[in-house]
Amino acid sequence: MHSGTRGFCSGRGRLFALMVSLIVSTGPTRAQISPGDLSDVHANLEGLSKCTSCHSLGKAVSNEKCLACHIELKKRIDAGTGLHSHYGQRQCVECHKEHHGRDFSLVRFDVKTFDHNLTGYALEGRHAALQCKKCHVREHIKAPDILTNATLMGAGTYLGLLRDCLSCHADEHQRQLSQDCLQCHTYGGWKPATKFAHERARFQLTGKHAQVDCAKCHKRGGDPRSPVQFARMEFSRCSSCHRDPHAGRFVQPCDRCHTTAGWNEGPARNFDHSTTQFPLRGRHANVRCEQCHLAAKTGRSPEGSRGFHILNFSRCNDCHVDPHSGQFTKNAATSTCASCHTESGWKDGKARTFDHARTKFPLRGKHATTACARCHGSGDVNRAAGTAGVVDVRRFSRCMECHIDPHGGQFARRTDGGACESCHTEVGFSPSTFTLDAHDTTGFALLGAHRAIPCTKCHPSSKEGRSKGMQFVWTKEIRCADCHNDIHAGRFVGAKTGDCATCHSPGAWKAMTFRHDSTSFALAGKHAGLSCVLCHGPHVQQPKSDTTNWRFRGTPSRCIDCHPQSELQGTKKR
Repeated sequence: MHSGTRGFCSGRGRLFALMVSLIVSTGPTRAQISPGDLSDVHANLEGLSKCTSCHSLGKAVSNEKCLACHIELKKRIDAGTGLHSHYGQRQCVECHKEHHGRDFSLVRFDVKTFDHNLTGYALEGRHAALQCKKCHVREHIKAPDILTNATLMGAGTYLGLLRDCLSCHADEHQRQLSQDCLQCHTYGGWKPATKFAHERARFQLTGKHAQVDCAKCHKRGGDPRSPVQFARMEFSRCSSCHRDPHAGRFVQPCDRCHTTAGWNEGPARNFDHSTTQFPLRGRHANVRCEQCHLAAKTGRSPEGSRGFHILNFSRCNDCHVDPHSGQFTKNAATSTCASCHTESGWKDGKARTFDHARTKFPLRGKHATTACARCHGSGDVNRAAGTAGVVDVRRFSRCMECHIDPHGGQFARRTDGGACESCHTEVGFSPSTFTLDAHDTTGFALLGAHRAIPCTKCHPSSKEGRSKGMQFVWTKEIRCADCHNDIHAGRFVGAKTGDCATCHSPGAWKAMTFRHDSTSFALAGKHAGLSCVLCHGPHVQQPKSDTTNWRFRGTPSRCIDCHPQSELQGTKKR
């Protein structure tokens, strides 16, 4: 080729190269080569000279080039852990799109529908209800390769969390126990530690220890920040946890008399008390040890009780309070409790078969079946003494010393002072021994139908207008109208016939004794055989329901007043 031609061509080549350079350097033209700006995290790879950092010539973006930079992902994919290992040979660009601008996020997924099982770490128990940001925070990232990656740590990442509990949660036991929390706890909750088995510990729980709440033995130290103690606890001796109730008076170990089955179980339960100076008999054999062997118990001597060394026990009162308040101390024959009671029970022995006939008040009738405490109780009304455990009842000559007068003193003015035995016996308050014949000696003799009426019909209880209780005493003369309703509506009150006995007798209301001849209208002929109601019954003009409104005074006496005119005319024709 001609040298001039070669020079021209050479000049044209340089001009073409310059034009290409100018074209590429302009923004609009560059956009025809690059699909768009890279995201902020990949901004350092911007430019045509760096395209091959991610792209291979003539090929799409390859996973090899992505993982050449993202070595923390390659490490987890190679190990078969994490979310990306789940997708196998899928291309990175299927999920992470580029060239959409600086503000575009390469990690895009719906946190509400994301299946966490794809990461190889299933969310169980309370973890399943947590929001992502509760766990995926900077403070929980413990993986060294993520911690040292400034780009990931600065931009925020879901990588770097470990699977052990203590990588997110504080060690409540402060290294006392294994770091594997799941040996004792579950994802369902910290408490209770359902997987913990005390059989794996050096201290086996037997007897009542197995029923004790954990917090009773495993307590927190004085400092609120100190952990609950589970390790390095002293338990070789019972006194390591329990207070010695014997105050060191027994040098032998506790299991000599007691077991974990219970304080009163085992050898302690079968302790032979007969080897002491106080053999246990009767109910004493069933009493709990601490009821007697208790320091400074009320009722003991000034020296009191010294653990299991009781100084005074020869008399019942050394341990028991005298329920009779010293009422029998003056009588030498009955000064000891054994005179009436035994160890088999307070109400057993002589107290149970006590012969009351030896006293001034023999028990008869219902008194014989009455409980002792009903009469010899504590401070009852009308009793002689009001102190605790009254036994010596001094006033008992009259019933009302113990019983309330149900008649309210109505018989107090009688010659016998209203003695209850006049009408009642110890067999029972009812029925009364007061007879019908005895009633005839009162101001109201029972005649006729009155003798068949129950007492309560005339002597009611708490009836309006009468005194409280059954009324037996009246202060005025008793008239029929005091008990019976006047069916004549007062028409005879004040009249000559105002007394019911003028016409009636106690035998029967209809057994009439009235003589019509004593009136101005003597009964003759057929009138003598008529029923009283035909003439003296309710008037036809009055309500028929008023069956008690009989007429006696002012009864019409003319024929026409009772017989219709037609009836009288028919009589004349005949």
